[in-house]
Amino acid sequence: MRPKYRDLYFGKSDSLNEANESQAEFVKSYVDLNDSLNSVLSGAAFLVLGPKGTGKSALAWYIKETEDAGDHLATVRDASHLPLAEVPRIQTGQPAGPERTVVAWKFILLCNYLELLLRDQGCSLQNDPEVQRVFSLLRDFGFVGDASGRALLRASSTTLTIPIPKLGPLYKRESKASLNIFNLIPYLESWVTEATSNVRHVLIIDGLDSIFLNDPKYDESLASLVQAAYTLNQKLSRSRTSGSIVLLLRNDIFSRIALSLPDSQKMRDDLSIDLDWRVLSGRAGINTPLIRLVNQKAARALEIDAVEVLGYFPRDIQLGGKGAAPRWKPTLQYLLNLTRHTPRDLLRLLEEIRKVEASGVYPEPELTLSQEVIREGVLQYSTKYFVGAIRNEFAGVEGGPEAATAAISALKRLGKQRFDRASFVKSLNEEGGDTPSPDRLLTLLFYAGAIGNYVSNHNESYMQFYHRRDEAEVYLKGQFLLHGALIHAWAMPYNN
Repeated sequence: MRPKYRDLYFGKSDSLNEANESQAEFVKSYVDLNDSLNSVLSGAAFLVLGPKGTGKSALAWYIKETEDAGDHLATVRDASHLPLAEVPRIQTGQPAGPERTVVAWKFILLCNYLELLLRDQGCSLQNDPEVQRVFSLLRDFGFVGDASGRALLRASSTTLTIPIPKLGPLYKRESKASLNIFNLIPYLESWVTEATSNVRHVLIIDGLDSIFLNDPKYDESLASLVQAAYTLNQKLSRSRTSGSIVLLLRNDIFSRIALSLPDSQKMRDDLSIDLDWRVLSGRAGINTPLIRLVNQKAARALEIDAVEVLGYFPRDIQLGGKGAAPRWKPTLQYLLNLTRHTPRDLLRLLEEIRKVEASGVYPEPELTLSQEVIREGVLQYSTKYFVGAIRNEFAGVEGGPEAATAAISALKRLGKQRFDRASFVKSLNEEGGDTPSPDRLLTLLFYAGAIGNYVSNHNESYMQFYHRRDEAEVYLKGQFLLHGALIHAWAMPYNN
């Protein structure tokens, strides 16, 4: 007999929270549909691309949480704690410009990669006292770890120098008693590329998928980060060393900074993984990648061969019905339209429906979930998760909390699904006080997936949401549509 829907496992919103709560459950239920794990661990890919919620962090934490297997060690660093816009100002000992920014990022990456190597008791660097002394100094300066932002800010106002230990080849080669960042880089590169070990080492940089990174002021820093990681990985690969550096990036960042990267297309073609769950979405039924992921996660958690999650739902979902003739929509289409076509959104939606079914408030289903349970679960998901997820997308934006409040309040006051810029501006002005730029807010809402463009041609009309089309750009002069989950959260009529 198949398990009850209330017994299915859909995980948590944050893969780190899921891993912290139960490492065994997280590892057991992790799903890798396109062999991303092997590509990253082997060094075949150093870029993992995709919007928020597509599974980039889950991949990182799965690699981290499976260190006990003994074949690899991993460090996951959260770059959102770093002053990204300040990196181009770090005084490396060179003139200002893109080359200096690349060197600054190399320094940041090498410091953290060196720390990872020195965690490995079997690494050859354990026997090099000069490496140990220099690393101890770098750690004391604060250049290692998630909290290294303060040290980087100090380095953006003055040229820092690293004292040279008075022993070893480095001391013999240099005529000065200290080195600046630029002159220290060759030694760091030499140490990490010549290191040997019996296990793989993977340094993973996360936290690079916030919408605020669409701001042009971050372009030089992000382009230089990708170039620095690319150059270091080439050296690590050529020397046949034991590891690589991996960047988790939202894909629109990569496309925007491509002009600053001479090898950008090569990187994307040869050395990246694109976690794009939109492929076949809405048309392939149980073969949709998102549904396959959900099915496999639920089955692995229960340690059974297979689960068909859509089999717990009726074939169609009833819409409307209050004073109007009911309409019906295919279940898969209905569910996907409440998400941004990401694993996180869909798993949260299914989890909220599971909680309602498990509450016992509604009669236990015989074959399929009732329309009442599904609708209540959708309402819980929309109000408890989706609105908050949109608000959280503004983290890091200048004036983030205030901007998020103003934007979401303005959308809610509109009271309708379809609107234009003038309507939004009017609603925004009702907030009173100093209001952020409406065009800026509309752009951020578009990239967050809260709104899409309504495009009407001579014979047809269609919706263009950022999460449904590659390279989608917001059109500020046209009409907009609220995302379906916000319509549910705020009890608005559709297409009004």
